[in-house]
Amino acid sequence: MKKIRILPLLLLVTGTLVGCTSSRTLVKDYKNTALSAKTLIININQEDDWEFFGKNLAVFPKNEKTISVSETKEESETEEESETEEESSISDEDESTETTEAEEGVDDTSSENSLENPKDTNQIDSKSGLLAGIDTLENVYGKNVFDRVYPASVTKIMTALIALEKANFSDKVTFTEDMVVTEYGAKLCGFNVGDELTVEQLFYSLLIYSGNDAANALAIHIGGSIEGFSDMMNKKAKNLGCVDTHFVNPSGLHDNDHYTSAYDLYLIFNECLKYDSFIDAIRQRSYSISYKDASGEIIENYYTTTNQYFVDAYDYPDSVRVLGGKTGTTDEAGSCLILYDVDKNSQGYISVILGADDSDELYSEMNILLNKIPK
Repeated sequence: MKKIRILPLLLLVTGTLVGCTSSRTLVKDYKNTALSAKTLIININQEDDWEFFGKNLAVFPKNEKTISVSETKEESETEEESETEEESSISDEDESTETTEAEEGVDDTSSENSLENPKDTNQIDSKSGLLAGIDTLENVYGKNVFDRVYPASVTKIMTALIALEKANFSDKVTFTEDMVVTEYGAKLCGFNVGDELTVEQLFYSLLIYSGNDAANALAIHIGGSIEGFSDMMNKKAKNLGCVDTHFVNPSGLHDNDHYTSAYDLYLIFNECLKYDSFIDAIRQRSYSISYKDASGEIIENYYTTTNQYFVDAYDYPDSVRVLGGKTGTTDEAGSCLILYDVDKNSQGYISVILGADDSDELYSEMNILLNKIPK
C-alpha cells in the first residue's frame, strides 16, 4: 500500500606584509581565485589561530565595531599614509573626515568595496552581491563582499559539500528523533522518525527542496550530532580560506552566531562545483522520492525546486544561461541566492545576492548581475 507524505598564523602578503615567511604547505592562494586583487596567501596551522586570523587580515583589516570594512592593498597603503600624516601633525580636513567615517563603519558603497565601480549607476540595493568568473578568474562586480551576513538556506551548499566528501550516497539513514526540526515555519520534506532513506535521497532533497529535516539527517548521520557536524563545516570553511564564516547548524535556520559573507560563499560554492553530483542536483526542477517508513510501507513524495528561475516565476537574461543554484530566506537574512551561470561561450560565473528585501528584489537584482556578464 502506498501513502503520500597558539602558534601565530603565518600570513604572507605579497608586497604588503613585510617580514613574514612560511615553509609550510599553503592551503589557499587568493591569486588563483576570481577575486584576484587580494594577493593574499593563507597558511592555516592550528585551530586556535582562527580568531586571530579572522580579525587581523593584513590586506583586509576588520573594524571591530562593524566587522565589515573591506579594502584592497592600494587602499590599505593610502590609509597607512593618512595615519602617518596624522601622527606627524600634517592635517588635511578631507582626509581626516574620510578616515573617521571608515573607522565608524559609515556605509559608502561608492568607496567601501574596491570591486564595485562607483561610475556604474546600475547597482544593487541588497546587503551584498558578487559576480566572479570561474574560468576567466575575473572579478566583475562586488558590493560588501566581505560583510558578515546571515546566509539562511544558502548554508546548505556547505552541508552538501561535507556530504560529498564524507558520506557514500548508497548509505542508509534511519530518521531519528534528534533529526526532527521543530522550528515554526521551517521548510520540511516531511520525514518522520523511523523513515529509511539513502544519503543520495537526502542530498537531492536538501539542494532541490531545501528541506531542513534533510539537512539534520545528513548532519547527524555524518557528524554524529548537529554540533559535531557544525565543527566539520567550520573546519572545511577554514581550509577553503573563509575568514568571515561561522556555522552552528547544517540548515541555515537563524542563529546570531551563524554567518558568512558573499566572498566566502563564492569560495564554498566554487569547491562544490568540482562535483558532478552537486551540479546535477542544483540543475533539477523537481525530484521524486520513494522510501520506507517505520512500518515498512512505501512513501512517495514529489519536491519542486526553490529556484524561481527554474519554475518560470522569473526570467533571466537571454545572454546567459543559469545552470543552477541555491536559495535561502529567513526574516533575519532576507532573500538570498547563489547561482552557477555560463555565458554564450560557456565560460562559467558565480553570482551571489544576499539580503534582498523580498523575492522580487532578489531576482531583479540577480538579473542586474547577470547582465554584467561580458557578452
